Amino acid sequence: MAKKDNVKKIKKYIDDILGATSSLRKKLPAKRNYQRELFCEMLRGLQFINGRTIGMKHDYKVNMMEYDDAFYLIIDNLLKLNYTLEQQNIINWWLYDKFLPTGETLILTDKETEEIIPSDTPEDVWDLIQEHEKKK
Repeated sequence: MAKKDNVKKIKKYIDDILGATSSLRKKLPAKRNYQRELFCEMLRGLQFINGRTIGMKHDYKVNMMEYDDAFYLIIDNLLKLNYTLEQQNIINWWLYDKFLPTGETLILTDKETEEIIPSDTPEDVWDLIQEHEKKK
């Protein structure tokens, strides 16, 4: 409630300064931020679905992989439409190779500096593929 009160006070101050009625609105998210949010939501969803498919096979001996193949093919084609091969490789590495069944995770290191490249979250993956976008 305090935030609403502060907004009302700010609006009143602006009205007093301008001598006219004003209106305030929330800043619209930039297109890039919106794309980042969609991308991260997509990666989390794919990671969940992949884990669920593997869990069904392991825990219940129900193989859903053939059933899910059509969906993965569609998703793969959408990735091909929107990302370079290098970007697709980063996405696929994060989805299918980074997180091992043992619970361990693989890390990325820069070959030249041997520094660890952040790659734990979908946001990290977004940043990585943006770097590859600049190198097109």
